[in-house]
Amino acid sequence: MKKQRMLTSALIALLLLILIVGLTQAQGPGGGNNTPEDVEQASSVSAVVPIQGRLTDASGNPLSGSYSVRARLYDAFTGGTTLCSDTDPVTVDDNGLFNMYLDGSSGCTASDIDGKQLYLGITVGSDPEMTPRQGIYPIPYAWSLRPGAEISGTINGAILRIENWNTNGRALRAYAMADSGETYGVVGASRSSNGYGGYFYNTAAGDGVKGEGWFGVYGDGTSAGVRGQSESGWGVYGLSTNGDGVGGATLAADHNYGIYTSDNLYSLNYHLRGAQMQVVQNGGQEDLEPGDVVIFDGLAAGDPPVIQVAKATVANSTAVAGVVYSRYNIEAVSQDPEQSTLGNREVTPAGPVAPDEYLLIVIQGPAQVKASALAGAIQPGDLLSSASTAGQAAKAAQVSIEGVKTAMPGIVFAKALEPLDKGDKLIYVFVTLQ
Repeated sequence: MKKQRMLTSALIALLLLILIVGLTQAQGPGGGNNTPEDVEQASSVSAVVPIQGRLTDASGNPLSGSYSVRARLYDAFTGGTTLCSDTDPVTVDDNGLFNMYLDGSSGCTASDIDGKQLYLGITVGSDPEMTPRQGIYPIPYAWSLRPGAEISGTINGAILRIENWNTNGRALRAYAMADSGETYGVVGASRSSNGYGGYFYNTAAGDGVKGEGWFGVYGDGTSAGVRGQSESGWGVYGLSTNGDGVGGATLAADHNYGIYTSDNLYSLNYHLRGAQMQVVQNGGQEDLEPGDVVIFDGLAAGDPPVIQVAKATVANSTAVAGVVYSRYNIEAVSQDPEQSTLGNREVTPAGPVAPDEYLLIVIQGPAQVKASALAGAIQPGDLLSSASTAGQAAKAAQVSIEGVKTAMPGIVFAKALEPLDKGDKLIYVFVTLQ
């Protein structure tokens, strides 16, 4: 007599994360040869799909004995594609209850069990597959790990821990698969002012973070885009085969600062397109303006001491320190990176520099200077010194040495880059102190 067999309960325990990362290499309970005790004694939740059911005849009487049971996973309620299957000999007890498992040996892979809706079909012996198929729904483990789900809690430690002990393994790998738009493989965030959006460390003297790409590491922040800390090595180390080891940029209109440090800088060579500047203090009694020629006026206390300057008032001075570039807001540049206010204040505000205020002066490179033609017309390449008019530059005085005319020693501070035939105006010069 043909028996009607009914699967009264199919409890599908999906640990989705485990299945995704390790189902094809699962080494745990599977098929009818495994027992519930095997699962209970495992050290972690196993990469299996446990199936429990009750087998009866057409009258609803429980069956017992040994049967061959096939379990299939489909991608549709009817029809569709068989994703994986497993046939096992199972032992049915006197109440008709049985257990079996789908595991990695059944052919199920991460691409099959990835959070989409699946359906279970059961076939006993030579009977047709039972209908309807059973929908597979998440239980507490899998519900929190479905696509788009959130894992939330309050614990003192990691809310999720992933370990891979293979010598060539990856503990976590994430892809943003779209080939357009602004996508992110991994996003980290922190709401604490003392926290970190991402924290990486290496206890074996290796690198905390390694980046590869057009930009190996790209940082974007209100205070510091990238911050590195080290007890004995490099806080941040950049290495490129054919490009820049470390690149820095700011979108601030005044360009302060692409790279900032309160400490010394070391370089084999450095290349300038603009000017080299010095932070100084107005030690004089009158305001200074961009383009003024200034002279050394002393030192203010500090570590190191701050150079003080004043407006040049005599012609051909040997004490020229440079050319005023702008005011300098010293309070915007904190010596403590933790309290840095860069980006929150103007570093080079407009306006005149009052006595005792800080300023930037150009000590080498191109700069605009207040120039006068009273000592003679100026042509590109002419040597310049301070003028008799306060704060201005003029053609340097010359002396004749054995019939050769040359500028007086020690008075030249720049070479003209633009002509000035008469009067006075701002012109570009190349500052080169002598």
